[in-house]
Amino acid sequence: MENEMQDEDDESGVIMLIQHYAKNFGIGFNSGVMDDPELKPKLMQMMADALAGKRGAITDADFDA
Repeated sequence: MENEMQDEDDESGVIMLIQHYAKNFGIGFNSGVMDDPELKPKLMQMMADALAGKRGAITDADFDA
């Protein structure tokens, strides 16, 4: 039960971050990145960095290898 509550809290935090980012920058990258378990942590960090003024908007080029 506690794990379920933690998962819901984590997901709520992710949703709030995405909404805040989208409000400020729009979504200029393939939204499928949000569903990729390997890229999602990188995306969340880039969003946080953009909102903190450490970088600009995220584009598909940020995920090109």
